[in-house]
Amino acid sequence: MRVEGLRFAYDPERTVLAGLDLEVAGGEICALLGINGTGKTTTFRLLAGALKPDAGRIEVAGFSVAGELDEVKRRSGYVPDTPLLYPQLSAAENLNLFGLLWGVASDRIGPRAEALLKEVALWDVRDQWVRSYSHGMRQKLSLCAALLHEPQVLLMDEPFTGLDVAGVLWARAILRGAAAAGRCVLFTSHTPEVVDVLADRVALLDGGRIVEVRTARQLAETGGALALLERRMRIA
Repeated sequence: MRVEGLRFAYDPERTVLAGLDLEVAGGEICALLGINGTGKTTTFRLLAGALKPDAGRIEVAGFSVAGELDEVKRRSGYVPDTPLLYPQLSAAENLNLFGLLWGVASDRIGPRAEALLKEVALWDVRDQWVRSYSHGMRQKLSLCAALLHEPQVLLMDEPFTGLDVAGVLWARAILRGAAAAGRCVLFTSHTPEVVDVLADRVALLDGGRIVEVRTARQLAETGGALALLERRMRIA
């Protein structure tokens, strides 16, 4: 995944991104780090094609978000900061619908959905309406929806929020497994310890740009993700 010169403003007085450059290789887990309000969620929405940039280029799995969005969506799995599901449908119905949207073969949707729902302990409640689910259950289902079509790129905005311990461990294993299979993973988390444990590389977002990039080793040698954020806040 490659991002070059990305610019975005909600209005003339509210510039969020001012020339963001970022590249994440296949097989790599990269964390986008930044304090609240720096534009992390906006960045993920732009990468997923939910927002249109004012300038710059976004390439996901070799396809341009600007001109080949359908191809991008087929090859990427997006977990938004708030689960985007159909509350009036069951978990099984949600995954069936997402599978059809992603172009998964109809005879593959059922087995794939069953495997994912069993992994996150939602199989026994697969026929219940999603509106009856807790936030943590919805988050698990959102992760399942993003993984259903076995995407090449995973874009995960706060994927661990609301998960119980078992859910967090499962999500961590999913990210590591995806990277081991050569997939590209970009995530953000409010929990610095999660970043320290998972990320191969960390990109610090501030002032609408990536201002610092650290490898996992460099991060560990300088006190971890929390220390990096604290130093940046003192500079600002």
